[in-house]
Parts: sequence; C-alpha cells; structure tokens
Amino acid sequence: MSQSTFHQTTHNHYTESGEHIVSKDAKVASIGTWLKKGWIDMANAPVESVFYGLVMTLSVMLVYFAYSNEPLMMFKIATFFVILSPFLAIGLYAVSYQLSKGQRPNLIKSMFAWKRNPTEFALFALALGIIIAIWSRIVPLIAAVVKSNSLLIVDPSAGVAGVLGSEVGQTFMIYFFFTASIVAAFVFMISVVTIPLLLRDTKIGVISAMVLSFQVTMENKKVMAVWALTIAALISVGILTIGLAMVIVMPLLGYASWHAFNDLIEVDDNVKELPL
Repeated sequence: MSQSTFHQTTHNHYTESGEHIVSKDAKVASIGTWLKKGWIDMANAPVESVFYGLVMTLSVMLVYFAYSNEPLMMFKIATFFVILSPFLAIGLYAVSYQLSKGQRPNLIKSMFAWKRNPTEFALFALALGIIIAIWSRIVPLIAAVVKSNSLLIVDPSAGVAGVLGSEVGQTFMIYFFFTASIVAAFVFMISVVTIPLLLRDTKIGVISAMVLSFQVTMENKKVMAVWALTIAALISVGILTIGLAMVIVMPLLGYASWHAFNDLIEVDDNVKELPL
C-alpha cells in the first residue's frame, strides 16, 4: 500500500513481527545530495575515513600484485570486492550514524558495529558468501564457453594487457562483464538497504531486510539504477588506479550510502535505538 503526499510518495511495509517501516521515493538529483553529505562526513571524520580508505587501498594493491600474472583470478577477486562492498562498509555506516547523532566519531566502536546485530549480520555474510561461491564457479564456466584455454599461450608477464590484447581474451571479458553485471545488480538490490537497516533496527531479521531492500529498489528503479552505476563507476576508478583512489572512494560511498538509506527508509519511532 502506498500513499502520496505533496512532496513525495511513501510506501508502507510490515515485517513478519508486525513492525511498520515506511519507504520513500527519491529523485535522481538526490544522488548529488547523498554524495555531498558523504563528503561532509569525510571532513568531520578524517581519521576514520582515511583508515577505512587505506584498508581498501591496501587490499586492492595486495590482490593486484599477488595475481599480476593471473589476470583471470584478478578479475574474479575484483568482483568479490564489489559483492562484499556493502558488508565491508559497516564501519563507515556506523561513523555516519555517530555523526548524525552529534557524537564524536569513534573508530574502535565503528569497527565492532556488527555486534549491534551479530546474528543477522552473520546470516547476511553467509548469503553473500554463497553468492561468491556460486560466482567463483561461474567464471571458469565462462572461460570454457569462450574456449579461453587459448589464454594459456598469452605471455604471463603481459598480465591484464595480455588478456585484453588477445581476441579470445576480449571475448572472455565481454561475457565476464555481462555476467558480473547481473550478479552485482542482484547483490545491489538485496543489500542497498539491508546493512544500514540492520544497524538502525535491531528488531528486523535479515530476510525481511533483504526483501525490503529489493522492494525499495523496485519502487525507485530509475534512481537506484543511476545510483548503482555511480557506485560502479567510482569503484572502477578505485580499482583502475590500483587502489589509490579507494582512499577517497571507499569512505565517500560508504557515507553517501548511509544518507541514501535515511532518505529512502523511515523506521517507526517506537523502535529503540542503541548507541554505536
């Protein structure tokens, strides 16, 4: 059921426990506001922002140098980062939450924000783990379909360039990115609201949160599509710079995602909020 107001349309949702949650429609222009608020949070929490940004930068660099001669593995793990990014941003959501409450950012507390709802976070991590396991089986299948055994003759020292410079490699990349986009889109739809909602509302279960996330995405198809493409573009910049840009990209997207959630979801005021 939905109701229209002068400013925006709202939708009523009820969880299995009877909790009332209201979702609100957003505009494409809101994305700029989310990013602006994320930038402000970065300025107000510089230490925390640099910490989480550096963690992601070092992770990307480690993968790049560890698999520089195994480009297919590099592409596969890069997708893992995209799938896990909502879960990796928990600490950043917690920092934004602290700032929204007028609290001083606390890095240690943000690192353990998952303790606020440990069982549900663990279940969501399990869900993402299953998706990653399935994806790790799909990549070799794609390689087989495009007869990428031919890639074995590519000079390993050429790395990614060796793949992109071969006809078979280019065909593989087309299939890879097409399939990866479908997987990433699905993960986005079930997670865009889930993690921040589990932080905000300790009464909701992970299944209800994922269902609500999917429903909110469907209610805001155009906005969510543009937002997903924005996230993908910024993460791509971070990866293509061998992780250097992640120092800014990771905290910016984490904080902006929290503000997106607050624009899209309104939890019943009767829900007790615990400090982070």
